[in-house]
Parts: sequence; structure tokens; C-alpha cells
Amino acid sequence: MNFIEYHTLIQNNLPFLRFNYTYDRSNEEKRYLAKGLDILRKTINNLEEIPYISNNVAILKESSIFKTTSSELRLTSDEQEVINAAVNTLRIKLQTFLEIAESSKLYASKETLYIRIPEIGSFDNLAKYANDLKKAIELPITDPAIDGKVEILSADEGSIIFFISVGTIAAVKLVAGICWAAAVIKKKRAEANIFEQHTKTLELKNEMMNTFVEAQKAQLNNILDAEARAIADKNYNHNDPETIERLKLSINTVNELIDKGVKILPLNKEEDVQKQFPDYSKLDLIESSIKQISNS
Repeated sequence: MNFIEYHTLIQNNLPFLRFNYTYDRSNEEKRYLAKGLDILRKTINNLEEIPYISNNVAILKESSIFKTTSSELRLTSDEQEVINAAVNTLRIKLQTFLEIAESSKLYASKETLYIRIPEIGSFDNLAKYANDLKKAIELPITDPAIDGKVEILSADEGSIIFFISVGTIAAVKLVAGICWAAAVIKKKRAEANIFEQHTKTLELKNEMMNTFVEAQKAQLNNILDAEARAIADKNYNHNDPETIERLKLSINTVNELIDKGVKILPLNKEEDVQKQFPDYSKLDLIESSIKQISNS
């Protein structure tokens, strides 16, 4: 198991994984007063997706600190001992995971992406993903303006994770732009589908209904074209029709991959690079990096 994928999550939450309490003799039954439990509960919830800590998380979630929403709680000696041990064990595990990640030759590689793919199931599915990833990543980054190349560095278990080098920082940023545009298209298509379903409830004539549907398709095509041109203008030194069509293919392919649960992210820890990739947990909030196209 490679813990690079979880490095940022652990690093951001580990400082808040602390069980703070004081000893109070005035209460004979519950002599420990736990404090800051709201922060502790939030931190545990943030971390629970990480492999190999489910037992520790389960102990904490079954304890009395998750049976209240208060930030303070009085505990018996037995309760305090169980919670304190579980938190300490969890901290040791997560610190070890950080050290394992940071010792990897892939850690913080500036030109490397990691691609998480859901369970594949068969070689046929693997071949389809490989073909899609070639269209999504390899075709656009091999442009002379980017001078990128794909090299598969490693793979990991679970839902399949590929670590690939794309050769240059420019290639990483190009892929980021494609992923962002794909997320925008995904959102716009979802909005168009909602609009189409709404029009069906209005009992419009078929001719008018078709007009609405065709207008939505034209709008989506305009947005896709604009996103591709914006990427070409930013990353290439040319925007000829062949380049634009290739970028549109990449954007549409990544959009389909996102629909299947695929995530493409950088190992590069620089904030400037990280923020250029979409937050896959908040795709409904994403906005285009270019000015919205009018309906005219």
C-alpha cells in the first residue's frame, strides 16, 4: 500500500488529532473532563477513509464522545483509558504512514500524476481505461509546445491507482486544465439534463421541445469549444482546428472518466499546481476558468 495519496489528508488533520482532558477529584464517578471534542470528532470523520485504521476509528465512534455534540464531556476512568489509547494508537499509525509516504521515490514528484480508477474487473475494462487515458492525457501532452511524455512509474492495490510521469510541469498544468474543463462540462451537462426533464413536464409540442433540446446541445458544444480554445491559448503556441479537436476529445474523455469515478490528481505539493485541479468531492460547485458564454 502506497500512502502518498493520503499524505496531504493526514498532514492536514494530524495536528488536530488530540484527546485533551483534565483530572477532577470533585466528581467521584466521572473524574475526567474531556475538552475540544468537536474538533476531535471532526478530525476523526476526516480521516476515516484512510486504510488500516478502521478498527481504531470504530472504537472511537462507538465511545461516549460520539454520543454527544458537546465539546466537553465528563468521563469515567475506563472511558478515558479506552479513548486515550485509541487516539494515541491512531496518531502512531498515521505518523508512520506519513513517514512511509515521504520515503517513497514518488513523494512530491513535480511531474507525476496519480490516477485512481474504480475496480476494473477484467482485462477488457483495463484496455478501455488505457485507451481513454491515452486520449485524455498522452495525446495532448505530446504536443511540441508541452514536450511531455507518459511513463508509468508504479501501480497500487485497492481501487487501482497508477502513478505516471508526464515529463514536464507544463504537461501537469495542461492535464489540470483538461480535468477542470471536463468537470465544467460535466456540470453543464447535468444542468442541461435537468432543464430537459423540466421541459417535459410543461407538455410542450414536440417541435418546441426539440428546439429546446437542440439549443441546449448547441450551447454545450459552444462551451466545450471555448474551453478547448482557452486551454490551447494558455498552454500551446497555436490553436489550429486539429489541436482544438484533439483537446475537445481529451475533455470529453476525462468527463466520461469522471462519470466512472476516475480521479486524476498531481503529486506535486505546490499550491499553485494543486488548485488547478478540480476538487472531485465538490464538482457541483465548479465554475469555468473563462468567462461564461452568453446564450445569444
